[in-house]
Amino acid sequence: MDWLTRVGPPTTGSDVRAPEARKGEERSTRGVAALLDGVHEDRSHSVLDLGTAAGSSLQLYGRFAQRVRFADILSHVPSIHGGPNLVDALPPQPEAPYDLLFAWDILDCLFPYERPRLIQRLAEISSIDARLHVIVDTSDSEIRQALRFTLLASGRMLCEPTGANQPSRGRMLPAEVEKILLPFQVVRAFTLKGGLREYVAVRRGAGH
Repeated sequence: MDWLTRVGPPTTGSDVRAPEARKGEERSTRGVAALLDGVHEDRSHSVLDLGTAAGSSLQLYGRFAQRVRFADILSHVPSIHGGPNLVDALPPQPEAPYDLLFAWDILDCLFPYERPRLIQRLAEISSIDARLHVIVDTSDSEIRQALRFTLLASGRMLCEPTGANQPSRGRMLPAEVEKILLPFQVVRAFTLKGGLREYVAVRRGAGH
């Protein structure tokens, strides 16, 4: 699903299906709480979520944003390798550049050479001082579990396994993550159980 909606209270949009029974694990997310800390609930913001649409996530975003896009970028991954479809999946947003971005674990799903390209594209379609949230698997496992992340509140999320296990694309150390995320500058990082680490980064302009 790849759609842009203008959020209006109290609806969550016709494209969001009724929630299914939850089979995953509810966890705290200090990273999302840190990203949203200080963001005014005046619905003046523009949100990009690289995951799939979920009613509870949309409801939370609607407190802050007038525009929300769920890019469902993993559905583009098979055609990304060697092709331009990653850019096509994230079209320009000149009227309202994104200032709140949720990339989840997409970096773990891409080959190393694809990761900087994704971040470059996110920088192109976001505003100066845009805030970015990512999750990285820090374990040494050669196999990774595909996960879906759904926000339940500003500091709570649901992690659900989706599909079969996948080969690891290579572990990223903190210094490497900071380099990959440029021009987004890491400002906070948190360790989660299960070998996951959250990063909150802010896009800096020239001279910062």
